[in-house]
Amino acid sequence: METVYKPNKRNILITLVGSSIFIILGIFFIIKPDYFASSYFSKSLGMLGKPISIQIFGFLGTMLFFLLSIGVINIFFSNYALLITEKGFINNTSLTNAGLIHWKDVKHVKLNKGLIYIYVKNEKNYFSKIKNPLIKLNALIYNKTYKVSFVIDPKRLTVSENELLEIFKKHAKL
Repeated sequence: METVYKPNKRNILITLVGSSIFIILGIFFIIKPDYFASSYFSKSLGMLGKPISIQIFGFLGTMLFFLLSIGVINIFFSNYALLITEKGFINNTSLTNAGLIHWKDVKHVKLNKGLIYIYVKNEKNYFSKIKNPLIKLNALIYNKTYKVSFVIDPKRLTVSENELLEIFKKHAKL
């Protein structure tokens, strides 16, 4: 038996619009740093108000939100955001898809700040399956940031976070 959860297109579009705004702002930071390095920025931010600092922030912001946009577009056009089977699940809610995660490897599942944290045995084996360097980097960043194997964002799905948490606990027999 397979359960397919579709992406929540409305929330994904809102994220995409927000990312686009920040990409445009970052490009303006790169192209016109003197405009943003006005006396207000220079006085209140010190070295961070200098044109070169503003260009660096613009570049980093543009790259960050560009990568976020790639992940969001990937979710938007995928057939499913989350696929749950008897063997395990495939998470497409973020740019961290490591393929099928087996239920037998799930150690713990919890809800934290609206995100579902999934702790697995042998997480390095799952990360080694990821061939795309961008997805691998994103998965490792998630791992270091949240101190968890995998993160599922229910806001990107058409199911509530509590309902999804119960589904995971039932399948993983926790």
